Parts: sequence; structure tokens; C-alpha cells
Amino acid sequence: MSESAAGISVSKPQNIWKRQVKVNLRSLFSTLGKAALNGAFLQWDDLAENGVEVLDALGLSRTPGELAGLLISQSLMKAMKGLLKSNADLLPQEVEKLALKELYTEITDSLQEQELILDRDFFEHPERLPIVAPIQAAFLRWLTTNNLITNSQEAQSLSNRLPAYFVLALQEQWKDKRDEYSLLLDEIDTPFNNAWKRERGWLHYRAWLQKQIDEPIFWETFSLKQIYVPLRGFYEEEEIKATTDKDDHREPSFKRIVIKLQEQLETWLEAAKSDDAIRLLTGGPGSGKSSFCKVFAAQQARLEKQVLYIPLHRLSFSTDLVTAVKTFVQHDGFLPENPLEPSDQDLRLLIIFDGLDELSMQGKIAQEVVQNFINEVRDQVKNFNNNKTRLQVLISGRDVVVQSNKNNFKKPQQIITILPYWVGNSDNFSDVDNLLKVDQRHQWWQQYGQAKGKNYAQLPPELSGKNLQEITAQPLLNYLIALTFERGEVQFSQETNLNNIYENLLKAVYERGYEKNSRGHRAIEGIKKEDFVLILMEIALSCWHGNGRTTTVREIEEHCENNGLKNLLKNFQDSFQSDSQGSITRLLTAFYFRESGDLRGSEKTFEFTHKSFGEYLTARRIVDRVKQIHKKLQDSKNDYDNGYYRRQALITWATLCGPTAIDEYLFRFIVNQMQLQSPDEVKQWQKTLGDLIEYLLAKGMPMEDLKNCPNFQEEMRQARNAEEALLAVFNACGRVTEEIFPIQWPSPEAFGNWLARLQGQRIDYKPMFVLNCLSFLDLQNCLLIFRDLYRANLERANLAGANLRVANLEEANLAGANLAGADIGYANLQRANLDGAILERTYLRRANLAGANLKWANLKWANLGWANLEEANLAGANLAGADIGYANLQRANLDGAILERTYLRRANLAGANLKWANLKWANLGWANLEEANLAGANLAGADIGYANLQRANLDGANLEEANLEEANLVAASLEGASLEGANLEGANLEGANLAGANLAGANLGWANLEWANLEWANFKDANVKGTILDTEVKTEFQ
Repeated sequence: MSESAAGISVSKPQNIWKRQVKVNLRSLFSTLGKAALNGAFLQWDDLAENGVEVLDALGLSRTPGELAGLLISQSLMKAMKGLLKSNADLLPQEVEKLALKELYTEITDSLQEQELILDRDFFEHPERLPIVAPIQAAFLRWLTTNNLITNSQEAQSLSNRLPAYFVLALQEQWKDKRDEYSLLLDEIDTPFNNAWKRERGWLHYRAWLQKQIDEPIFWETFSLKQIYVPLRGFYEEEEIKATTDKDDHREPSFKRIVIKLQEQLETWLEAAKSDDAIRLLTGGPGSGKSSFCKVFAAQQARLEKQVLYIPLHRLSFSTDLVTAVKTFVQHDGFLPENPLEPSDQDLRLLIIFDGLDELSMQGKIAQEVVQNFINEVRDQVKNFNNNKTRLQVLISGRDVVVQSNKNNFKKPQQIITILPYWVGNSDNFSDVDNLLKVDQRHQWWQQYGQAKGKNYAQLPPELSGKNLQEITAQPLLNYLIALTFERGEVQFSQETNLNNIYENLLKAVYERGYEKNSRGHRAIEGIKKEDFVLILMEIALSCWHGNGRTTTVREIEEHCENNGLKNLLKNFQDSFQSDSQGSITRLLTAFYFRESGDLRGSEKTFEFTHKSFGEYLTARRIVDRVKQIHKKLQDSKNDYDNGYYRRQALITWATLCGPTAIDEYLFRFIVNQMQLQSPDEVKQWQKTLGDLIEYLLAKGMPMEDLKNCPNFQEEMRQARNAEEALLAVFNACGRVTEEIFPIQWPSPEAFGNWLARLQGQRIDYKPMFVLNCLSFLDLQNCLLIFRDLYRANLERANLAGANLRVANLEEANLAGANLAGADIGYANLQRANLDGAILERTYLRRANLAGANLKWANLKWANLGWANLEEANLAGANLAGADIGYANLQRANLDGAILERTYLRRANLAGANLKWANLKWANLGWANLEEANLAGANLAGADIGYANLQRANLDGANLEEANLEEANLVAASLEGASLEGANLEGANLEGANLAGANLAGANLGWANLEWANLEWANFKDANVKGTILDTEVKTEFQ
């Protein structure tokens, strides 16, 4: 085929054995010398490795066809040599000593078998050249038939990498011999660059991904790769169970299937189903989500898969995912094109988005941002996979944010939860492979010991106590425990506070930097530990006000300047400019934060290596600010010239807590920090915060005095955040003091109005953070009609006299709460926890208490008429004098309950447990006690007339003087029961067991005792007039 403008016809370089060759000896020896210096092959066929001057030396022409043929042959040989070099340890001898003549012959023969046209597509995608596949197969045959690599899978993997290496070899050849291939340049204007950039980019990026897990963690000499333990997880399968529960939003029952995390995801990748291309990975803070994502990305990169790892706190996402990924890729600088806009339509891509909970956008709630992101991911995956599966996505995130969006992911196995190193109770799991029997803590400590040069065969005995089980089971906390354990400054035999561990680590960082031989010593000379921690807290606060993890030097400067720390910060800033290996900043970045590589405007950003470090430091800053506010207010009381009043305190508070809302993770650290303070001091803070709550409800949050609030909407948002934080920290104080500060609410509805504003509109059934902050709260006489308190934490709150009529308290925690005299009529208290609650004289008429826990609750004189107490736990509860008429108590547990003089007329107690209950003088007329357990119960003087006690267990019960007129006791068991003086007139005791029962003086007139067991029963002075008695037992009457 002739050459044309459309392309170049490629001919095989003429074989010098088949033609006369004019050899220029000087040129040839020169070329051979170059080859030897470069360690190239020393056989004749190796001459091709030395470039196009070989054509001159051998008397060959430099036509475009010859040049192109030589270029391809050279590049393929160079690629194969590179592959062999990269796996030299698998070969029986050095690469340079391998005989390659037949392999070169294979290449030239391949060129001879087909004529190739090189057009623009070749330079864009040289790996698509038709000759690549047959040469790849020939390379594999050469490897295996010559026993160069005995493992066929390894040989296959090696040959599979040939196309990528071929592209690199082409670029290198062209780059090194650009002038010599000028004739090709004249024919084709854009050779290789794009293909080279693309392949080089992926190669470099894959290498970078693998390097990430080989980077040292914190200040250690070892890497994540050395101590990483393969994680387990589970997915849920819904179990179909028959149920009578009509609650339409009660969560269904699920079976948890235990899996090996990596294997599960690899199976998903291999399946490559276009309609199942998204996986969500969830777990709590420190559960190993990010570590797994990094390790999994590195493993896929090692397998030469195209994988893109994106920490979501570094993704500038608004509404367009393609643009956001493009910006991210451009900033990283590895890949020359956006993988979501590939020029290669055959690209198969896995994207790992790490940290769904870290998406944020100023002026929008996190839930909205996350929802938009998820919708965009789903849309893009659908578009990419229209014809075939080209894109798969793995998203990781903390459990709360993933669970809030699980309705978008309903395919089987789509949401996977990471399991801790140790699962104490595996009853709720389906674990066919017995994965949970392995305590992975032992494996981690073995690897940690090897990395540290210490002999840890397993988890140290000092750390194996039950109080540390939850901590050592979590990857991050387990590591922090290890660091603290080696310092020997924390007593782990006590109840361990996590903040103690973080405090100890902060101390370790400071001391490490202050050592005289430390390279960080000069940078912190003269800086006190308190100042050191203070600046870190301010950095954390700056991050929290940003997106939770990252901040800039300018933002830190602003925070420090506003809080009088400008000079202190300067010492730290100087360290940013000093020798990176000799500064305190480098010491800190090794442990707490690092340069993220992102730009915010024109500034570099710095990020916390683990979000929980920032949360701990932010919590400390908030508690410190509470202390400062309290002190200033107290000083103002003693010195009127001081002029710091509650309004100024609220301005300070809004500045601190307005920009970002507190979440449950930060709150946990705040509570822990409060627990480390003096209880007396916390009690004073509780009063101060209570005073501030009273003031803001009367006067409002003074947002007009704040700086940097661009509009009213932003003021409202920050006011809500600040007020919620005030309530949360006030609650944290209450949890420590376990006392209630008496708040003077401006009006009965004031708290309800405030709570409604803080809550906003519920978007799902998940717990709302603000409702977790209501324990130890004084809510006496508050008006909370119809209030949404679903899953609220009202533990030990004072709700005496409160109006909660028709309120939703489903699954609320009211343990130890005071609800005396409250109106909770018609309210929903399903599965609520009222353990030990005070409900004396409380109005609960028609309330739904199904499945509620009322153990040891005080319900004296309460009104529970028509209430639903099905399957409720009332063990040990005091219901003396209560009205429970017509109530539903089916299968309720009233073991040992006090029901003296209780009104239970027509109540449904079928299958209820009333063992050892005190029902003395209770009214159970017409009640349904079918199959109820009343063994040992005290029913003396009780009215049980016309009640249904069919198949009930009354063994050993006290029924003296009880009224059982016309009661149905068919097949009931009254063995050893005392019925002395009881009224059983007209009662049906057919088939009942009265063995050993005491019926002395009982009235059995017209009762039916047919087929009853009356062995050893005492009927002394009993009235048996008209009694139906079985003839076989009449002789046993006394």
C-alpha cells in the first residue's frame, strides 16, 4: 500500500541476512558502544535498541514506512525489557542474559503478516495498534515455554501490562530521538503526546496511591501498610416476620450478614453490573473507613486498575460532579484529563469518595449538600453506564449521614457497615464463616509490636478489661490507646475517659518537640504547654468554622487576632517558613494536621489528619470559653466597672458557636471534657448557662452586634446554631452534676416555641441532635402539646405538671424523669424508656405505651384508662391506686409490680406476667387474664368477678377473701394457692388444678369443678351447695 496523506504504510525493516548490507564499521562500532554503555542487549538483533542510526549503518533507507516500523519494533522490545526488569526477581537469570533473538523475530514476523496504517488514532491510542495483542500473546508464550516465569498467573499479569509500557516506550523513543523521526513529524502533526500524558498520568497516580499506604503514620517510622488489619463488615437483609404491629414507620427487622470487606467489594467490582454500580461504606469515627479506602485504592492500583481516590473534604462540589472532579484532578496534577470526560471511551473507572459527612457548603445545611451530591453521583453513574459498565463508585461516610440517605440505596448489599476488631455479642449476626470468632485486636498488636520492635503476642492484659473493650475494638482509638499505654501515664484499670487519652497525646507531642535533641526544640523554646495547646485549639476552632477539617493560615490569623493570640501565633507562623524538618509545625503535621495541597483562593490549606483530633480540640476550646464567660460574669458582679454582662456573653457565645452547628460527635467530646472538670465548678457553669438561656428567651440572641453576618438569613442560621450549642453545653453540665437547674421560663409555651425553632422540620425518623440534649432539664408546667419528641433524651428531666397531651414520645428516654401530675393523655410512648420514672397522679388516658419500659416506675394513682400497655415492662412498678380500666396489657410484664387497690376493670391482661405482683384489693372485674402468670401473686380481697382466667397460672397465689364470682378458671392452675374465704360462686373451674389449694371457708356454690384436680385440697367449711364435682374426687372432701 502506498503512503498517502491519510496515513503511513508500515513495512518491515529489511532483514540484513536476506540482502546485501553496506556497513559503516565506525558508525556500527559507535552504536554498539552506546548500547553496551546503556546495558542494552549485545546480540545483533539488539541493534534496533540504538536508534534510527542503525538504518544508516546497515544501509537501510529512512522512509516513513521504515522509520515507523523500526519505531514500533524498538518500542515493543523496550517495553518488554522494562517489564522484565520490573519483575527481575521472578526470572532465573539477569535480563541482559536472556536470549531475545526469537522474540525480535516474532515482532518482525508480525509486521510482515499484516500491513498497518498509522493515522491520527495511532498517536492518540497506540495501545490499540492491532499488532499489540498478538505480540502480547507471543510474549506470554515466550515467558512460559522457556520456563522464564513458572507461575502462569504471574506471567499473564506481566504480559497484561505490555500495552501501558508500550505507550511509555514510544514516548521515550520519540523524546530521545525526536530529530531523527522528523520525517514522521512531517507526515503526522500530533504524535503520542496525549496518549503518553494519559498513560504516564495513570502510572504515576497509581504509584502515588500505593505510596500513600507506605507513608509513615503520625510520627512513627512504620506505615499504615505494616499495621493494617483486613477489616470485616456486614450488610443487612430484611427478614420477613409476621407481626401485628400497625406502626407504619417502625423499622423492619434485618439480618446482618458478616463479610470480608475487601473480598466483598472485589466481587462487586468484578460483577460490574451497570444497575448496581454504587456501594456505600459506613462506620463511626475511627472505625477505619479512610484507612480501608486508601488501602483498597492502593490494592486496585497495584492491579493496574484505573481508580481515583477523592477525600470529599477536598472536593469543591456545588451541583456539578463532573466539574468538581475536573477541578480536583487538575489540582492534583497527575492526570492530564478529567476521568469523567475521558477521550478513551473504553476507560473502566472506580472512584472512591471518602468522607460523605465532610461535604459542606456555606449557607446550606449539610443534609442538602449530601443529598445533592448523592443525586449527582447516581445521575452520572447512570449516564456513564448507559451501554456498558464504565464507572463504579464507592462512597464512605460516618454512620449517621449514610443512614440518613439509605432510602436512596435499596439494592441488596449496597450499604456495608465496617465492624470493629472485636464483636463481643455476635447474636445479631449471620456469620457462616465464623469470622467474628477472631479477635483482630491480637493480630493488630502483633503487627504493631513487629513494627515497633516490641514483643506483643496479643492485646496486653492491662488493656483487656471490659471497660476498654469498646475503645480497643476501634482501629483509631486502639492505636491511641497503644501510644498512651507505652507512655505509662494513664491508669487503664479505671473507667477511661477518651479525652484523657487525647490530652496525654498532646502532652507527648509537646514534650517530644521540647526535647533538647529534637529538631523541633528551637521552634517552641519559650512557648508554654498551655499556650501550645491554646494555639492548637484555635486552629481546631478555625477548622470547625470552616468545613470541619481544613483551614488556612489567614483564617487562623483572624481567629487568633479576635481572641488576643496574634503574637503567640507569630511564633508558629515563623515555623512554617523555617526548615520543614526542623520546625514545630512539621512535628505537629506529623501527628495532628498537614498541608492538604488544596488552595482556598490563593492560600494553602491545612487539614487535620483525623477529624476526631479537631473535634477533641474544639470541645476543649468550647469548655474553656464557658469557663472564661463564667469568670467574666462573676468578675462583673464584683466589679461594676468591669462591664461584662449577659448580652456580651451571648455575643461571645454566638461568635464561638454560630458559624457551625454542634453534632453528636463533638458533643461527646464536650461531655467527656466536662467530666474532667471539678464538679463544683461545673455546677457553677451550669447556673451561668441557665441564666444565659433565661436571658436569650426574654431578649433574644444579639446577632445584630456580630461581625461578618452578610444577611438576615445568615444571622438566623447562626443564631439557631449558637442557641442549640448553648442548650447542648448546658445539658453537658447537667450530665456531670446530675442536678437540675431551675430555669424560669417566660411563659408555659416558651420552651416549646424555642425547641420548635431549634428542631426545624423533621426530614426522616432519625434522632435529632437537639432532642439528645434535654436530660436534666427543668420543664415543669411547660406546654408541649403535640410536640415532636421522637427518640428524645429526657432522662431525669423534670416534667412535673407539664402538658404533653398527644405528644410523640416514641422511643424517648425518660428514665428517672419526673412526670408527676403531667398530662400525657393520648400521647405516643411506644418503646419509650420510663425506667424508674415518677408518674404519680399522671394522666395517661389512652396513651400508647406498647413495648415501653416502666420498670420500677412510680405510677401511684396514675390514670391509665384505655391505655395501650401491650408488651410493656412494668416489673417492680408501683401502680397502687392507679386507674388502668379497659387498658390493654397483653403480654405485659408486671413481675413484682404493686397494684394494690388498682382499678383494672375490663383490662386485657392476656398472657401478662404478674408473678409475685401485689394486687391486694385490686379491681379486676371482667378483666381478661387468659394464660396470665399470677404465680405467687397477692390477690387478697381483690375483685376478680366475671374475669377470664382460663389457663392462667395462679400457683401459690394468695386469693384470700377475693371475689371470683362467675370467673372463668377453666384449666387454670391454682396448685398450692390460698383461696380461704374466697367467693367462687358460679365460677367455672373445669379441668383446673387445685392440688394442695386451700379453699377453707370458700364459697363454691354452683361452681363447676368437673375434671378438676383436687388432690390434697382443703375444703374445710367450704360452701359446695350446687357445686358440680367429679365423683372420683368427692371422697377427698373433709
